[in-house]
Formats: sequence, structure tokens, C-alpha cells
Amino acid sequence: MDKDLNALKKLKFYREFDEIIREKILEISEIREYKVNEMIFDEYQELKELFILVEGTVTLGIYVAKKGQINLDTVHPGQLFSWSALFLPNISTAYAIATVPVKVLAIKASRIHELIGDNDTFGYIFMKIISKTLSQRLSDTRFQLVNLITI
Repeated sequence: MDKDLNALKKLKFYREFDEIIREKILEISEIREYKVNEMIFDEYQELKELFILVEGTVTLGIYVAKKGQINLDTVHPGQLFSWSALFLPNISTAYAIATVPVKVLAIKASRIHELIGDNDTFGYIFMKIISKTLSQRLSDTRFQLVNLITI
């Protein structure tokens, strides 16, 4: 776990918070590993955890009738994904597949809600990260869908 902690300390997401919050995040998290082409979660799946990519890359995508799987975005180390776990109805809007062996920090969404309720500063910083992530994902999705339509 020490090696994992060192990897976490290098992530931009993790550096956004003070040491007390970092410790609290670790208390409600676990490191998980996924193999190449392993499904981390599927589209329309109920999510209970937020993921931060520690190592590797993850592809996000959707299923489109008559087209099959459409890859929309690639998640890189330090980036957050599965944000849907934080917002009702907690249903994923895309699938996530490991493109190489990956490590993720899986954080219990219910506990994130508790931290937000207990610490306004944490809540503000965390929601800034979420809003930036959502903005980027919407932009990337729009780009991919426009390309799909023009093909």
C-alpha cells in the first residue's frame, strides 16, 4: 500500500486537498486493479463509488443502436470518472473499460456526501473538480458525436 500512497500523492486530484482531507479520503477508499479489456462498469449500471485513475488508461463510451460501442473519451491518471455515483439516480451514463492494466482509487460515494456535509471547503473544492470533469466530458462527447454524424 505504501507504493500506492506514493502514487496517490502525485495525482492532481489528491494534491487539491490538505493532509487531513487526504487521510479522510483514504479511510473511505480502496485501491482496485483491473486487467486489459476488463469492464470497470457498464452503461446504465448503478454506481456506488467514485473512481480516480491512479495508473493506466480507461476508455469511456456508450452503446449506439446499429453502431455498437462508441468510445467517447480516455481517462488518464489523476482524472475522476464515475461521477454519476454522486448524483441521483446514481446510474452510469457510459461504460468504462481498462485499456491497459489499471489501478483506481474507489471512493464510497455515500461517504463523499458525508465529507461534503461536514466540510464546506472540501465540498467547494470537490464540486469544482466535478464541474470541470463534467464540462470536459460534455465537450468530448459533443466532439465525438459530431464526428459520428458526419461519417
